[in-house]
Amino acid sequence: MDSKIILPYRYREYKWERKILVAFWKGLVIWLNLHRRAGKDLLSLCRILLPEAFKHPGTYHYIWPLLKQGRDAIWEGKDEKGRDILDYYVPKNMVIHKDNADMKLTLRAIGGTSVIQIFGANGGQYEALRGKPANGVVFSEASRMDPRVLEVVAPMLAKTRGWEVYNSTPNGGNWFCDGFTRAKNNPEHCFAMTATIEDTYDHEGNPLVTQDMIQKERDAGKTEDYIQQEYYCSFVRGIEGTYLGKQLQKARDEGRIHNNIVYDENAPVYTAWDLGVADFTAIIFFQIIGNEIHIIDYYEGSGYSFVHYKKIIDEKGFYYGAHYVPFDIYVREEGPANSKEPRAVSRLEKAANIGLNLEPLERISFETGVENARSIMGRCIFNQEKCKILLSHLEQWGRKWNNITQEYTDWEDRNIHTHAGAAFRYMAQVVVEGTHTIENDFESWDDEQEMANVYTRL
Repeated sequence: MDSKIILPYRYREYKWERKILVAFWKGLVIWLNLHRRAGKDLLSLCRILLPEAFKHPGTYHYIWPLLKQGRDAIWEGKDEKGRDILDYYVPKNMVIHKDNADMKLTLRAIGGTSVIQIFGANGGQYEALRGKPANGVVFSEASRMDPRVLEVVAPMLAKTRGWEVYNSTPNGGNWFCDGFTRAKNNPEHCFAMTATIEDTYDHEGNPLVTQDMIQKERDAGKTEDYIQQEYYCSFVRGIEGTYLGKQLQKARDEGRIHNNIVYDENAPVYTAWDLGVADFTAIIFFQIIGNEIHIIDYYEGSGYSFVHYKKIIDEKGFYYGAHYVPFDIYVREEGPANSKEPRAVSRLEKAANIGLNLEPLERISFETGVENARSIMGRCIFNQEKCKILLSHLEQWGRKWNNITQEYTDWEDRNIHTHAGAAFRYMAQVVVEGTHTIENDFESWDDEQEMANVYTRL
């Protein structure tokens, strides 16, 4: 049976793609910064995942930002000629079982069986990968992926000495950009390749994407930022439709994102929160040092009570000034059925009951909050390592796309990036409305005890 399985099946890579395969066969970690419509996922499936699964029995992951993306692009996807990808490119005599619910293929392999399964990473979906064996992983659309998935998968890849392939178009200067840059500077262990529409062509030598196609995108209202990012693989353009993409790119260009920004014991740490229970609670830790805003840490969690977040705050060991939260902290909630509390209690009171004193902010419009965020970005310096999740969120926090009009709306796209964006808005509100109080009022106080009381509020 094995001898009858011939791979690749009904697929032939383009000539310009062969250097990718040579690098993969040499055992290098693959980082691909390829333009939209370059065919990177067919290459990943047909020339990497399927042959590896056949030659080496094991477990292989095909990871996307969202599980639905993997279903739409591969599991139920079609190629440019309308053919079902799995039915056309996977030999039928190789398939033992096809699990539609979990999007999992069990395949014949030399000396055993292999499994290829599609996963999502964002919105905490990466937790489904924890503890699962992994002999190889393709990270598709990696620039839009929650980087915490790497921390979950890495131990198993190290254990099996498995391989990694990252393919994506850019999404600003986020973790994918950082990883691609490191890979480019480490040719002994990694292969990093950028291919714009000027570098790719089909089997007859014709461009995969022509200038006429690009012009149609412009005529349809796509901005030059979008064109440069999606078709010319630019990391330096602001992310299309985001609130802070360009400002964050400027911060990178000016060297304001690095690991030299650490906790200064001579100044208090303030926190800005976006509150959630089922959704994420996001907490930004920042200090005001002169005219600079030092963002030294970030934490987010889901499904926890205030007890958990107080523990996190205490364990940081910082000298706190105040903890700022949104106005909806006043909302009252009923306790459990066995509670002895006869009345509904606000979240503000619940926090205070465990010694966590939160300071509610005044309600302002979302638009004002965004403008505040933009106005302070030039003063912000980020700790790159401790704030990598925050940076990833902020680089993708933006407006909702309208599929009918093919343009961005004026409304926020509420997704996994919303909570970090909200926390940043609240931090900006504190800075814009209270900079004088935070920076200067302590200088005029003579009462040391009063200063200490403010500094040590929890």
